[in-house]
Amino acid sequence: MKKLHFLKPKLVKPKFFLGIPLALFSLEIYFGAIFGYFVARFLSGKEVGDPAKIKSLAFNIGKYRFHFHHWFYGLGILAFVLLLGLSFPFPQFSFGFFGGFIFQGVYCYPDWHKILMKRY
Repeated sequence: MKKLHFLKPKLVKPKFFLGIPLALFSLEIYFGAIFGYFVARFLSGKEVGDPAKIKSLAFNIGKYRFHFHHWFYGLGILAFVLLLGLSFPFPQFSFGFFGGFIFQGVYCYPDWHKILMKRY
């Protein structure tokens, strides 16, 4: 008996619909997030291990390997600005930009959480 593949529903990731609540909150944050997402998408590799224009910082200390992904850069910049009480030239757009940058790194890569790994 043949399987009918066209009857099987396809699961689609609703990337577009994730931004609707954000757009209702602030269009500046929304456009910043969209722009940050696509900039990170353009500058990073398509898959894990592919060459990228944004190089991840990775180094070894003793038995451990630290791997700082590009989303971690964006998180560090946001934390630095917030903790020191600094401000960006366009604050809402900038926070959206770095949020989109971080979201792309976490959402598109299955190894986003592997920052500290034990070496063998």
